[in-house]
Amino acid sequence: HGLDPELLIFDALTFTLATGSDEFKDSGVETIEGIRAIKTEMPQVKTSLGVSNVSFGFGGPSRAVLNSVFLHHCVEAGLDLAMVNPNHITPYGEIGEEERALADDLIFNNRDDATQRFIEHFEGRDEEAEDAADPTEGMEPEEALHWHILRRKKEGVEEWIDKSNEKIGAVPTLNEVLLPAMKEVGDKFGAGELILPFVLQSAEVMKRAVAQLENYLERMEGHTKGKVVIATVFGDVHDIGKSLVNTILTNNGYTVVDLGKQVPIDTIIASAIEEKADAIGLSALLVSTSKQMPLAVGELHDRGLDFPVLVGGAAINRDFGRRINYPKGKESDEIYEPGVFYCKDAFQGLDTMDELVTPEKRAALVERTREEAETLRNKPVVEDDGPPVTDDSVRSKTSTDTPVPEPPFWGAREIEVGFDEIYPHLDRHVLFKLHWGGRGVKGEEWEKLISGDFQPRLERMWAEQDYLEPRAKLGYFPCNSDGNELVVFDPEDHDKEVCRLGFPRQPKHDRICLADFYRPLDSGERDVVAIQGVTMGPKSTDRLEQLEKDGEFSEQLFTHGLAVQSAEGSAEWLHQDVRKNLGIDPDQGRRYSWGYPACPDQSEHTKVWELLGLEDIGMTLSDGFAVMPEQSTVAIIAHHPQAVYFGMKSGFVPEGKQPDELIAGTERGGEIPPEDEPSEEEAA
Repeated sequence: HGLDPELLIFDALTFTLATGSDEFKDSGVETIEGIRAIKTEMPQVKTSLGVSNVSFGFGGPSRAVLNSVFLHHCVEAGLDLAMVNPNHITPYGEIGEEERALADDLIFNNRDDATQRFIEHFEGRDEEAEDAADPTEGMEPEEALHWHILRRKKEGVEEWIDKSNEKIGAVPTLNEVLLPAMKEVGDKFGAGELILPFVLQSAEVMKRAVAQLENYLERMEGHTKGKVVIATVFGDVHDIGKSLVNTILTNNGYTVVDLGKQVPIDTIIASAIEEKADAIGLSALLVSTSKQMPLAVGELHDRGLDFPVLVGGAAINRDFGRRINYPKGKESDEIYEPGVFYCKDAFQGLDTMDELVTPEKRAALVERTREEAETLRNKPVVEDDGPPVTDDSVRSKTSTDTPVPEPPFWGAREIEVGFDEIYPHLDRHVLFKLHWGGRGVKGEEWEKLISGDFQPRLERMWAEQDYLEPRAKLGYFPCNSDGNELVVFDPEDHDKEVCRLGFPRQPKHDRICLADFYRPLDSGERDVVAIQGVTMGPKSTDRLEQLEKDGEFSEQLFTHGLAVQSAEGSAEWLHQDVRKNLGIDPDQGRRYSWGYPACPDQSEHTKVWELLGLEDIGMTLSDGFAVMPEQSTVAIIAHHPQAVYFGMKSGFVPEGKQPDELIAGTERGGEIPPEDEPSEEEAA
């Protein structure tokens, strides 16, 4: 019938395993194998399943365990879409080995008495009794501490530290109980069984436990696994990722010297020498600031220093880390002997440090990294068919006769921003997945995470916060493009040039440059450019610093995410207001921020400050031209209907109007939570 396979969904169906009937004893495993067969024969189609049918007739905790274990096996077999009541499921990683085995016996019909054994195990247990019971009652101190860290329970951990110290001593408690427990947390995170906020909650328990243990340890310094100097590179004010690395390394036995953000290379090197560090860790969020990393490696190489370097952040990838093992780039085959190691997250950083401080593992790690760097260096580069165009007069085919809208005013003004305007523009998908650590969670567990934790948490935080102080400035200026530059004119004298904003042009593809989205200088008609700046104020920064000092790592993660995404929501609201006031469609045009491929040069921020006077609303620039406070954004708006997001090696000019994918592809905040009925946060 001409249908694409991707449009087809096959419901695998299943039956309850509660009856014990011989007719249905194999129905669980048959469903799993049925899903596997569908995905093998028709890999492009989707599969769905009403998971809770398998446990119909069971009750209380037993149903949640069976649902979760069954779902786990179905997903492994290829299940795409799962339907289940979030209240009838338990995270697979939190189910004990005994209960997993009982559920497996039932699902796979491993024993004739599987149903009876499963029922008997849960007999007499209900959810209220489970919550009221003390799971650590009767445990040895080592087992109880392990339980507290894995289950993220702070209360009572100090008492168990005292008991463990009395039984086995302080150093064994640290090395044989606490550190292995945190290692297990990291392993579960790596396996996708825990999300980042849960990891940080375990780290909070660990910090409280270690604080109590310090009463019995004469010199904590004598028990460190190694010392690491970490910093966000010069020009970059984003440090939540680096702070997470600090938390994970510290709570796994390392001494961390955190130099903060926008740290010059010389300062990093001087600290590493003074501290006699075992390694240096560098973080960067932006492509423009990530260029500091190879400069740092080059400086270390030139000075003959031997600090291994760990690099990470949203702007880089593994190949980037491999390339900068060559401090002189393509000019020389000299390699940085101690090694540069890319770490995609804090736990890869921990694993890398564990190898670096273990002599028998370090040599193998360095050799493996060198081989990977050499392989990448010698890999043939596939170039585009045509040579790059070097003549900047060759521009894209962007239309030059788009009607110029009339702005509501000329020049810069402060715009009042209310919370009622921001909330509907919060991108919950980005907030929950990226900032709050929900990436990788899928299906029923994702729905449970949203309904049981993230959405109630967002509503509570929004109602209770007192640290977000949104302010904004917006300017409309006459302008024209001139090659790769945008000429900005005086809002009161449209013939008086004020400044020029420079942008790079694609060397190939469609030869797009951001300046192309404005009428050219020789058109004889002035165009209009809108430039905006928004900030959530300095109180957010103060709160984040206090939360870190207090060891509230998970709350720091949530607060940082809300503050940053509130700034983005404010910017989106203001952009929508610009569209409305210019009389263009609500999805027409694009908003571009400096530091990204279309406008990478953050030094252009100085011109924006002159145009808008952003210091009036408390926004400043760092020595590296980064916007401060961190929870702030600056952007230039192009109203052109063909405006698109593009990179120097990607992106094409559309034939006609291109709707804004940032609006179409995101999940905004919805209705404002009622002030008189705030949602209560459920236990994570």
